[in-house]
Amino acid sequence: MYAQHFGLKKRPFRKNASGSDVFVGPQIATIMAGLKKALAGSDSIVTVSGPVGTGKTTLVNRALESISDSRKIVHLARMRLDSKDVLEFLLDELGVQGRPSGIIQQFGLFRRCLRELDASNVRVFIAVEDATHLGAETLAELEALTAADAGESDGASIVLMGDENLGDMLVGPQLVRLQQRIRHRYKVAPLCPAELRGYLRHCFRLAGGDFERLFEVNAAPLLHHLCGGVLRINNNLVDSVLATASDQDLSQV
Repeated sequence: MYAQHFGLKKRPFRKNASGSDVFVGPQIATIMAGLKKALAGSDSIVTVSGPVGTGKTTLVNRALESISDSRKIVHLARMRLDSKDVLEFLLDELGVQGRPSGIIQQFGLFRRCLRELDASNVRVFIAVEDATHLGAETLAELEALTAADAGESDGASIVLMGDENLGDMLVGPQLVRLQQRIRHRYKVAPLCPAELRGYLRHCFRLAGGDFERLFEVNAAPLLHHLCGGVLRINNNLVDSVLATASDQDLSQV
């Protein structure tokens, strides 16, 4: 394993980074601050779009962690979910037991759950990782279930993530109510060269190493040229390069 060869405590890139492990450059800091303000409303919706692999999910999770000490975050990952399955999914994720079989009864149970959480000052956030994958009908159902005016509770906030086509996908008569709840639309761009260097330094420092010592002086600009500032591509490239260098018993890349 290359980590031992290069004197690292662990691999430099984590898929589920959280807290202070998340690199916060200028762009990310600006978006995180905006997300915290936009999600202050009890049933607000925000969108976060950008190229695949730019760290949208990590950014959103980091922002949600800092919004409220009392929170419940429901993650809706990349999966096919029909509109009729949304309610059952939310009940599962909120840990609701003893569910009735009828849709009306399930809806009432879900709203009571939201009301109880609200009474305990617990904010509910639903993070949808690939909103374009769900489709308009499923998103409309999610909006209807979480709106504050659908019952006595304050509802739940939603963060919709997706690629550059997310905005176009949300246009249409079926999603008018959802559009009206959107507080802000954020766009995540690939990192610039300076931000990528900062990201690499950050990741290697957390792993117990020094990027500038392990890599030659022109490595960061070359990596940016190859990955275009897309974190997922960068991470895979660096992992592969380090593994190869370790196999060849090199001390520097």
